[in-house]
Amino acid sequence: MAAITSHFPLINSLRKAVGLLDPTHAALKADVLYQCDRISHTTLRITVFGPFNYGKSTLLNALLGEKTLPIDLVPTTGAAITITHGPALVSRITLTDGKILEEPGTDLLQRYAILDEQRQMQAHVAAVAVTCPHPFLQPGVELVDLPGTDDREAQNERVYAKLMETDVVVQLLDGRKLMTLAEREHLRDWLMDRGITTVLFVVNFLNLMEPEERKQVMYRLRLLAQDFRTTLPDGVSNLYAVDALPALRARLKGDMAAATQAGLPALESALHRLVQVRLPELAVHRIPRLLPLVSQVHQALQQQLQSLNAAPHPDARRMAIQQRAQQLIQKGFQQSVIDLQDWLSLENLLHQYEYDFAASLQAGTAPLWLEERLQPVWKQKKRAVADWVYQACDFFEQPRPVDLWVGWQRPDEAVQPTADPSEPETSQGDGMASVAIATGLGWVLAGPMGAAVLGGTSHLLNRAGRTKKASEPGPSVSPQASREAAREYLAHFSKTALDALASYQQRAQPVMQMAITKPVSVDQQAGQRTLLENILIELQQLQEELNY
Repeated sequence: MAAITSHFPLINSLRKAVGLLDPTHAALKADVLYQCDRISHTTLRITVFGPFNYGKSTLLNALLGEKTLPIDLVPTTGAAITITHGPALVSRITLTDGKILEEPGTDLLQRYAILDEQRQMQAHVAAVAVTCPHPFLQPGVELVDLPGTDDREAQNERVYAKLMETDVVVQLLDGRKLMTLAEREHLRDWLMDRGITTVLFVVNFLNLMEPEERKQVMYRLRLLAQDFRTTLPDGVSNLYAVDALPALRARLKGDMAAATQAGLPALESALHRLVQVRLPELAVHRIPRLLPLVSQVHQALQQQLQSLNAAPHPDARRMAIQQRAQQLIQKGFQQSVIDLQDWLSLENLLHQYEYDFAASLQAGTAPLWLEERLQPVWKQKKRAVADWVYQACDFFEQPRPVDLWVGWQRPDEAVQPTADPSEPETSQGDGMASVAIATGLGWVLAGPMGAAVLGGTSHLLNRAGRTKKASEPGPSVSPQASREAAREYLAHFSKTALDALASYQQRAQPVMQMAITKPVSVDQQAGQRTLLENILIELQQLQEELNY
């Protein structure tokens, strides 16, 4: 118990670490938690492992001195059978629906623990157990008869998973068909990678071979055994020759000499020695099994940390996208505002439009000129400013502010030129004045200058904006008067539009400068990163401790 207690910090650190594993490492997490739980188990588990029809069940029956397990001339064992100590020989079958079947003897095994017609374990069987009153099992020893390998992939996976739950592996070999180099290396790497180093090799069927052939086989098997880094007590070899069927027959007959000739007592002695040494300190001997798992967890968490650093949390990415979008929108908005301000500057308006506008005033086509020349540019540049505000509102899901608008009519343009009483109300001059006022020229045309301009036009605009020939040419307007009227109008337009733009900027300011709040999940991600970094340090210390 003291040994277990001393390893509590190590186990707790490992449990914390696997709690951080993402769902893709569910199998690794399950393996780690199982091995952590096994540290405190007080039962020594010995598992017999090998291909079908290699004599695993026969060997276990020989060790127990009776036909505890079903044996035949064909592969039959379809389930892992756990044998523990009990007052009598009893078989217990646990079905997948939770139902438990129990009978004295082993007839129950013949019905449930053998392969079906497709040579697969019966799907409705969850576990198979046998109790046996053998003294070898009494101190707390379990024997496990695994199904054979090399038959079906799914079956092999279940078999190898069971090996992860054992303390001692008894690997059964057939002397007539030894493992190939590839098979030997695969087994060695699989066991070593999982920290399984307590392995005994037992070769069967040597009694069916000629003496010289047996010598050659044993020589090759000794080389095989030396290739495995096993951890065994002093006086315990990792290679034994046992003829399982002759050993069982000798044990059933009570023929000690025949059992010795079959090699059974040497294996029994080794197993007793293992139990004697390992059982009191099971936790100490199980701790090294955690080392490969610690390395795997460390590697998995490192990958998670790298992924976390390389690909931020979706909320963090969303916040970064919002910030970048806001910067681009602000930059575009500011540039479009500057562009509009530059265009609205009086110096620019006079430079671009003064002479053409004055000429249109002289010609009496000022409303048409405004509609075709000045207003389209204003609308285009105004739209460029508003589009950035619309994008910001749509992106940040905010309501749009009141649009940027400039009326082409001053509030005080009620002052209108006095009509000639000799002309009818629908005269051409009145039509020109009405259109001019409607488009914002009324304030220019008011007064003597306006009267002169109206009287000197050669073409008049009707209310629909179409031109018609004047019945009589009026007096001419001087170019100087037209230019002064154009400058006055453009100056008024510049000031009015710039004031409107400044007001629009203020209304758009809240959405353009909207604060982007950091999601709580971003802080959680930062906390997860810190937690991963700290647990990786702990795991590194664990690896150093386990490698001492």
